[in-house]
Amino acid sequence: MKFSLVMATLGRSIEVERLFVSLAEQSCRDFELIVIDQNPDDRVKAIVDRFREQMEIVYLRSEKGLSRARNVGLRAVRGEIVAFPDDDCWYARDVLSFVAARLDEDRSLGGITGCSVDHTGRLSQGRWANQPTLVDRFNVWTSATSYTIFLRAQAVAAVGGFDERLGVGSGSRWGAGEEVNFLLGVLRAGVAVRYDPALRIAHPEPLQSFDERSFTRGRLYNRGFGRVLGLNGYPWHFVLYLLARPMAGCLLALFDGDVARARYYWIASTQRMLGWADRG
Repeated sequence: MKFSLVMATLGRSIEVERLFVSLAEQSCRDFELIVIDQNPDDRVKAIVDRFREQMEIVYLRSEKGLSRARNVGLRAVRGEIVAFPDDDCWYARDVLSFVAARLDEDRSLGGITGCSVDHTGRLSQGRWANQPTLVDRFNVWTSATSYTIFLRAQAVAAVGGFDERLGVGSGSRWGAGEEVNFLLGVLRAGVAVRYDPALRIAHPEPLQSFDERSFTRGRLYNRGFGRVLGLNGYPWHFVLYLLARPMAGCLLALFDGDVARARYYWIASTQRMLGWADRG
């Protein structure tokens, strides 16, 4: 089974090269890397040119916006399995082989998801389910993020594309959630997707400190989180649960005297609420 790896990139080069190196070392060689470059310069093109002899690369450009870039990339897909690596993630040597084997073993599955780990192998980017499970609309929040999603091309076609109002660079208030929204569309189409924590994709932990940059990111990401809850008609009791978790973290941080952490969790809770209530 051929893979189509759709990677949008903006503002990075060292991280892009790290991903390319990890792909060049994959035990499974049947893949195309679709690069959608949103940089105003040729920093990524130079890396692409250096790696062209080591892997099949399709090089494209697009307007800014992660969802816009992915939609451009989806139009170029020729593989049977589609994935969306971030430009700062990287794959262990047998990641593609692992995915291909799992999907070959169970033809009823339209996709597989995994978890995120940092460079030490510790879980990163939030909470993750401990056990393998079929993904549904309630556990999706602990079973997938963009770069841990692998879908058969038919499942991707059932959705059609990413909502360009969501995600980094969209120009809206909703700076995240586009991949969960997309995966929810896959599930609504009746496609079975399985989460397997043995599938691990490496990615840096973004929340290294609680500073103004993390607060800004927290506002955009959590408002997008809330927007996806609203768009997909989640029941109020589940929304309340997802609002209460960071609020509890806020109170615990205040009890410990960690004002910066408390502020971050306050932002997370209130922005989720605002995103859920957003219209338009």
